[in-house]
Amino acid sequence: MNILVIGAQNIDIFAHSHKTYTLRDSNLAKIHIAFGGVGRNIAENLRRLGNDVHFLTVFGDDYFSQSAYQSLVNMGMNIGESLHLKNASNSVYLGVMDKENDLFVGLNDMDIVHQLNKSFFVSKHDYIERFSILVIDNNLPQESIDYLLTTYQHKVIVMDGVSTKKVIKIRHHLSKISVLKLNHFELEKLAKEGSIDEKISDLKSQGANTLLITNQDQDVLLVKDHLIHKMTPIKVKKIVNASGAGDAFISGFTHGMINGYSDMECLDCATKVAYLTLLSRNSTNELLKIEEVNKIVR
Repeated sequence: MNILVIGAQNIDIFAHSHKTYTLRDSNLAKIHIAFGGVGRNIAENLRRLGNDVHFLTVFGDDYFSQSAYQSLVNMGMNIGESLHLKNASNSVYLGVMDKENDLFVGLNDMDIVHQLNKSFFVSKHDYIERFSILVIDNNLPQESIDYLLTTYQHKVIVMDGVSTKKVIKIRHHLSKISVLKLNHFELEKLAKEGSIDEKISDLKSQGANTLLITNQDQDVLLVKDHLIHKMTPIKVKKIVNASGAGDAFISGFTHGMINGYSDMECLDCATKVAYLTLLSRNSTNELLKIEEVNKIVR
């Protein structure tokens, strides 16, 4: 099955200090730069797992944009239909971490993502129509989400809630999404109050199809039709970076869909790809290969 990922790519810059910060002064820190963005993370994971992936995103013309573009070309990603803007900066996320490695302050410049608007996607209609599976990044503008889900609801659409603030953008589109991944907090935001079963029932009554529900190291739930399947995530002794685990999870599940896995095999693949990503300091794992996934024994 051919697949198109539609969404954002950005540069992640993380600064870590082992001492308390002195504000309004220079501080010693370790600074790490990596490629990121929900759309890119999913596209990259699917490519590293051996799939033929097309990625529709936006680039500026600054140094970060050039680096992000070239890195995708080098891994064989199909990005020829993406948007390129002159005199524009790539989207950047800056995370300043404290001595406990928790976020002290986060800053983001994501204005360029707003250029992935309805008009752009209308111009790419014939291209998008070629694909049987669409993975849509919920970081896109609301008008783009509305347009894509309404126009292409006849296709297999995979989405991640992304955050409690952004998940509300798809509140009225649940029936159009084939596979929706939510964490526990996003589920609470979308559903009425009640037990987990009552929340799932509420979303199903709103038209939700297949649901993937995660809750950190608790059992993952796969809700399809009227059945709820459970799987325990693989325990990680020391998490290096949890920022890309959700993207990795949906990537693994989508990989299984593309390759004809059963529902439980898709879920197993999802948990294994997430496990490998938790071992990387980046939001993706450069060592990710399907051979490495298959080596993992529960």
